[in-house]
Amino acid sequence: MNPTFRKWRTNNAIVKGWLINSMDPSLIGNFIQFPITKLVWDSIATTYFDGSDTSQAYDLRRSVTQLKQVGGSLEKYYNDFQGLWREIDFRRPNPMECEVDIHNYNLLFQEDKVYVFLDGLDDQLDKIRGDVLQLHPFPIVE
Repeated sequence: MNPTFRKWRTNNAIVKGWLINSMDPSLIGNFIQFPITKLVWDSIATTYFDGSDTSQAYDLRRSVTQLKQVGGSLEKYYNDFQGLWREIDFRRPNPMECEVDIHNYNLLFQEDKVYVFLDGLDDQLDKIRGDVLQLHPFPIVE
């Protein structure tokens, strides 16, 4: 057997394993039968990718607005919140070109992020939430 093919076959099995093991168990049966990783990947892309990030952007935006602290640490809530917004920022960058418009848009966007962050805080932090809303200049979540 060709050593290059042997190496390819090993790498193919490793990557296919990564893909399959990262799936929800209920989906594995739909993809495990493919003999090579490229076919698994192509089938996933055909099944779940519509050619745009619209559905992913929607899911991310929905996730960030539904995110709640629910008794967890403020640090964990903040990190989860920031992670979701990083994904949103990556998928939906500011489309403006004029520096003044970019600046103004970013200020409004940062303000919206603060509102969403404050909304997800536990009720026991109501006083802090109220205090933050009274700050001038208005803070950012960063």
